[in-house]
Order: sequence, then C-alpha cells, then structure tokens
Amino acid sequence: MVFLHPVFTFLFVFMAVSSYLELYVLKKKTPFFLIIAGVLMIIFSGFRYFVGADYPIYRNLYSGFSLYTTYNDVLDKALFIPTSEQIEWIYVFLNKILFDLGSPFYMVTFVMVLMSISLKFTTIYQNLAYPVLGAFMYFMPLYFFEDSGQIRQGMGVAICVFSYRYIKARNLPMFLLMMYIALGFHKTAVAFLPAYWVVKIPMNKARIIAVIVIAILLSPFEVYRIFGSLIDTVGSQDVSDGFSGYVNDSQFGQSVAFGLADIIKIFFIYILYKFDEDGCREVEYYEYMRNLAVFGLFLFYIFRGNRIFAIRLPGAYMFFMSVFVVPSIVYAAKTRVQRVLHTTFMVYLFLMYFNFSSNNGKAGNFTTSKYRNHLWLN
Repeated sequence: MVFLHPVFTFLFVFMAVSSYLELYVLKKKTPFFLIIAGVLMIIFSGFRYFVGADYPIYRNLYSGFSLYTTYNDVLDKALFIPTSEQIEWIYVFLNKILFDLGSPFYMVTFVMVLMSISLKFTTIYQNLAYPVLGAFMYFMPLYFFEDSGQIRQGMGVAICVFSYRYIKARNLPMFLLMMYIALGFHKTAVAFLPAYWVVKIPMNKARIIAVIVIAILLSPFEVYRIFGSLIDTVGSQDVSDGFSGYVNDSQFGQSVAFGLADIIKIFFIYILYKFDEDGCREVEYYEYMRNLAVFGLFLFYIFRGNRIFAIRLPGAYMFFMSVFVVPSIVYAAKTRVQRVLHTTFMVYLFLMYFNFSSNNGKAGNFTTSKYRNHLWLN
C-alpha cells in the first residue's frame, strides 16, 4: 500500500475532519479551516523541489525565457503578433521578471500557486455553503495535477473560476478581460469562453441526459478532428510530454474498454440527474454551476479519443462539477440523504487518495520517499 508524503496525508485528514465539523458541528461555513488548508497547499506546492511531472521542463525553461526571449517578444505575444515563442506571454513575462531579479526557480512555483489557490479558494468560499467540502474535492486530486504539476493550466483554470463572479453579474467586458488574462497563462482557457452563454441554456433532467448521451454516441467518431490543426494549438508539446508521463492509461480509460474516469463520471452524472430539482430549489445560481458541469462532461466525451485534450479542455468546467456542484447538492439534500451523500463522497475521496498515491503520486514524486520541499531540504 502506497501513501502520500506525511504533509499531504496530514492535510487530507485535516480537511476530512474539517468537513465533518463544518457540516455536523458548526453547521455553517467559516474561513478558518479554508485559510489553514490554503496556506498549507501553497507551502507544499509552492516550494516543492522536483515534484510534479512538469517540474523539470518548467525549471529548464526558466533561464531560457530570459536568455532567449526579449520583453518586446512578450509584448508582441500579448498583442497576438506571431512570434517563435510557444509558451503563453504572461507566464513568460513572470519568469523573465523573477529571473532578472535573481530569484531562484521556486519563486516561480510559489507565486503561481499563491495566485491560483487564492483565486480558487476565494471563489469557493463566496459561492458555497460548505466551502471546506468544495476545497476537499479540489484537493484530491485536482490540486496535484493543476497547482503541483501543470502550473500554467492551473493558473488558467483559477482565472476562469474567478470569472464566475462576472458570469453571474452578466458583466461581459470583465468576463472577456478575465479570458484574455487566462489565455496569457494557458491556451486551453479558450474552451471556457462559451461559459458566459452556456449558463443561460434552459436545462432539466431530460436535457442533461440527452446532452451526455449525444456526446457519448459521438465520441468514437472523434468529431473534434473537423477543426484540424486548430485544436492542436491549445497545447505546447514540450510541456505535454511531461503531462503524458503523468497520466495512467488504465485510470483514464483508454487502454481498457472501461476505466476509472468513466466510473467517476457516471457517478457524477447520476447525482446531477437525481438531485437537479433539489439543487435548483435550494441553491442560488445552481443552474449556472450545473450547466457548466454538464458542458464539461459533454467536452470530456467528445474529446475522449485524445487522452490529453479530454482532460485539459474541460478542465475549468469539471472544476465546477466536483468543487461547486457536489457540495451544493450535499447542502440541498434533506438531512438523512445529506448524511448518505457526505459519507459517500468521503469514501470516494478516501479511495481516490490510495488510487492517486499508487499511480500518479509515485509518478509525480508526491510519495513519502520522493517528495522534497525547499523549506526543509538537507
């Protein structure tokens, strides 16, 4: 049996206990638990050392950005003027500033995760009755993929999540500004652009199932190929190679007829269908969260033939599925059902801990024998 490093195991237990206290003892949300969890996550991923599948690539690129890229190149990229630089301009700009200041590479990871976790947790607290449960759903395992691995996409997702306030306020100029900034960190943020309009599509149980069934039926035909090379521009090959070594095919469901990801998605689809009316009745803006989740599931199955894009393109939408919709449904359910749901998700997270530890945890150096942090390196 493989365990994550004690710092992550402690955080896992802390969030499990905090979630229980939030739901059954305090019976209200409090920022205390969320702040502690957020600070620990920032420390554990911000100061990590050769941890995360993409870490070596980003570390090697750090000096290269400053040595071979000028500030004029960054400006051209920001204005959509073609350049030889493939990495997004804000990330390059941040690297150049820190490198020119003489900062070590861990300042890049620290600043990135500080911004990402702050934006995500602020939005979680503002929109959920049970924010610790939402943060817990994020921690296992999104945190390890996004803010401890694919830091550019993690930041892009964070800005997409933060833009939710402008979606609710129907403030299109600010939403578009957030999308522009998100694109400055990762191209896959473009997939979140339809979100502003997706949330207003009338949906019900029948339409939820219809949308997902259509996506599943279309999946074998790889209809996304009609976009040709355009779809390939959302990823950068140098970093995608690192990501490829991070994903276990049997988990994703590509090397076998039916994978773990499919089981999880079916479970989420069931609760979306079962508790749709409860969520709409009890949770403000639940319809918006649900629509984003359904669209994320649609993208997942449409792109299922491409193991990278099926995870990366729906990333921000699936964040709303697990981090926003799940806690909202737990809140909306009646007392007895609420306990069953909360217990079910605790079991899910417990099983995910061991599944992640033995697969991605080992590959990403998050386990006891492999994880290292600059704050306590010998």
